[in-house]
Amino acid sequence: MKDLLDETRARATAPTPQRPAAPPAAAALAARKAAGGTAPDTAAFLANFVKIGEIAAPKTPAKPLFSPEEEPEVVADLIAEMRPMFQRDGGDIELVGITGNAVQVRLSGSCAGCMMSARTLSTVQHQLIETLGRPVRVVPEIRH
Repeated sequence: MKDLLDETRARATAPTPQRPAAPPAAAALAARKAAGGTAPDTAAFLANFVKIGEIAAPKTPAKPLFSPEEEPEVVADLIAEMRPMFQRDGGDIELVGITGNAVQVRLSGSCAGCMMSARTLSTVQHQLIETLGRPVRVVPEIRH
């Protein structure tokens, strides 16, 4: 036990090795230029970064794909197309109504208490957004 205690004390009192400090930015730039390299072009990097962000951002259509009178029918048709998927798992989905950007649906059967219902509704929402060409939010009906 005494040997372990002595080793612990020896480590605690031993000087810690010092790491060399990083060279200043100007010295690093001078070394890179001396080696034949050039400094990175920050402005070009940022411009390219913004350009990539613009490409990845979803584009909204200039005009709506459907008139406000057609949208409820299109939403009902899309949900009717998806119903067999829900029914195969022992559940069901039903359109309750549309208010502005909110599409209210009712989940029943095994879908009503499923832990994956949020993921399922996210899939329905994604399909609706692609079909309608505008952002919508799928909201489950909550019964009290």
